[in-house]
Amino acid sequence: LKDEAQKVCRCIVQMNKASTASSLDTTAFPPPDGGEANGFATIPEGPSIDVEDKYVAEFSLPQEALSFQPTEDVLICKFKNGDTERKIYNNVKLRDAEFDNLQKLRKEAAGKAFLPSISVMGARYLNQSRGDREKALKAMLETQKWKLSYFSSPMNTAKLAEDLSTGMTYFIGRDRCLRPTLMFRGNRIPAQWHKDKQYDRMTDMFIFCMEYFLRYMIVPGRVEGMNILVDLKGLGISQIPVTPLEKVYKTVGSHYCGRTFKFYVVNMPWTLRVLVGVAKGIISERQAMKIAIISNSDELFEEFAPHQLEQDLGGTHPPVKTFFPFPLAQGPFDSGHTGGPSPERVPNVHRVLTALGSRGRLWETSKSHEDNTKLDYSQEAKEILNQCGLPVPGHCPGADTDDTAAIVENPLQAEAPVPEPMQEKSNGIEISPTQGDDKTIDDEESDEKVVKPQSFFSCACCSRTSGK
Repeated sequence: LKDEAQKVCRCIVQMNKASTASSLDTTAFPPPDGGEANGFATIPEGPSIDVEDKYVAEFSLPQEALSFQPTEDVLICKFKNGDTERKIYNNVKLRDAEFDNLQKLRKEAAGKAFLPSISVMGARYLNQSRGDREKALKAMLETQKWKLSYFSSPMNTAKLAEDLSTGMTYFIGRDRCLRPTLMFRGNRIPAQWHKDKQYDRMTDMFIFCMEYFLRYMIVPGRVEGMNILVDLKGLGISQIPVTPLEKVYKTVGSHYCGRTFKFYVVNMPWTLRVLVGVAKGIISERQAMKIAIISNSDELFEEFAPHQLEQDLGGTHPPVKTFFPFPLAQGPFDSGHTGGPSPERVPNVHRVLTALGSRGRLWETSKSHEDNTKLDYSQEAKEILNQCGLPVPGHCPGADTDDTAAIVENPLQAEAPVPEPMQEKSNGIEISPTQGDDKTIDDEESDEKVVKPQSFFSCACCSRTSGK
């Protein structure tokens, strides 16, 4: 029992750490296509998922996301020990130190070409590597190698629909900052999967969900992160699928870095809760902030409107019976809202953005503020924006002189002063040689000041009260 508990604790701690292979193999990348994206040369990229319209949930993207204005502490999370961590990277102006290090990364990547979806993650990998450009570049190449192999053909929803119907993994609800939440129910893993060790199917579902999230559920510069909610109800310590969960966390952390805002864990066995509580007391605040062991549903409703979570979690959303398309309810999303979903919300808002629009872009000083911040709209966007009561930007297809107020995307983000970090090894900012070390990315957070968090919600951007 002790060994099993230690394995689970190790898994919990590893949720916050990304890893990459020790060295690149000789995998050949396609030749550059002569294009450029985000300051990097590019190679051709096809779709990662193939989703029929009938499988795309009507409220995959709520209309609120198109006008949501993240505050400074949502853009960049501030910790009590003075550390900071950027949460939104695309279509926003980076701080001078971040941008300077990104420019250096772009120069050091000369002669290499990337999938556009990898190029847009350059600043995320710098943050993950604590500003170490060599590690960031290596991680980008590793993810590219993985993507070219894994997505040699698009994931097809028809093949995944049966596995998704188990209700093991599905999106349910958004928090008050509009971050969607991916639910994992450990007790719904089919017995046959355990018997045959078919855990790759679980990993496939998580990867599909991540790709779905990136295509249909975000708005660059406004909503770029997500939560993962793990339910351990009915599982003893020895029944928790530690090894497959570690693989999932490794995949998400390595290849989708900077996307997971928080891991919530509910219905944790009491014997394990004690051990995890000890573990949380000795890890850094930056790590501890990302793990919330929920003992009372009231903790969840500091961040979620009740109708965004199911009744067994203390919410008002009816128990889900059909898991795909994902059972996403419309807003409002404010945690104080108790009136349930609004029937007046516009469905299928995800059709506003093209695939390029969902991906976003990294800031480039050679481009204007409008070009850096604008979204790439579809042919359907004008009609949907009108239905939502939102202004139609001048660059939106079909915009005409009647659409007089061509909006500037994210004015708050572009103009509001952003606090400088109090630590030098933060947010993809370059570290000096005297500060550097030869640690792997796995150890990137181990040199932080260890603090014992007073609350699972101890970050300014995810808690209304400090030190609660």
